[in-house]
Amino acid sequence: MRIDCEVHAFRQEARRAAPVIDGSLDRLESAVRGSAITGLVLVHPAFLHGDPTELFAQASQAQMPVRLIPPLVQPVAPGVLEQWSRSGAAGLAVNLDDHDRLAESLEAALQLGFHLELSGGVDGRERLAELLLADGHRLVFRGFGLADSARDPSWDPRLERLLAFAAGAEVWVKLSGIGRVPDDWAKAAAGKLLELTPEQLLWGSEWPHMMAAHAYAPPYAQTLEWLEQLVPDVDARRRILCETPAALYGFRN
Repeated sequence: MRIDCEVHAFRQEARRAAPVIDGSLDRLESAVRGSAITGLVLVHPAFLHGDPTELFAQASQAQMPVRLIPPLVQPVAPGVLEQWSRSGAAGLAVNLDDHDRLAESLEAALQLGFHLELSGGVDGRERLAELLLADGHRLVFRGFGLADSARDPSWDPRLERLLAFAAGAEVWVKLSGIGRVPDDWAKAAAGKLLELTPEQLLWGSEWPHMMAAHAYAPPYAQTLEWLEQLVPDVDARRRILCETPAALYGFRN
């Protein structure tokens, strides 16, 4: 099973801000089948804010195995989290800044086996991330685990701190962001992140690609070509596409 760990699915009319693009699950599944992707992780689009209704509605129409990452932006009752789990949620998209307010919900999520998917990197928030790990949470850092691509990865101290933090921990880093980060930067950052084991790296196409004022939607196959450039080693790329996400998200091969 080959798994894309970050895609978006939504009705065209749900995208109220320009551009209004077709993010339907039918379109997504048609695109990924052409690239031999057989499992999807649907991550809640930021433009839908904290309401996961659309995410679960799209997932209910899936013709291939999917797992969901709904947002946890406010306290959620344990019964709701249980319902999310039964509906295919495997983790939660969380902002570390909300830790104290979400403490009870995070504890319930831990009991259900959810991992936490974090944006913005760990830089400056290492202590809080360490506390989450000590409590038993598993952490996935999206977007190369960094808040931005403003620095050269070859001397970016944030990347060194991320590598040190992730070594030997229940931490994964997602290679994602084609169209958002420069290709040369992505190659250099991926080269550094490969100092981790392939069992700690994931890949997400983020397809279709959406930004506030415009959309960049390359052919889906191009996102896999991008991964091949980032991870030239065939065996490492197979693990990133197959074994690692299958184990983390609970897909059955």
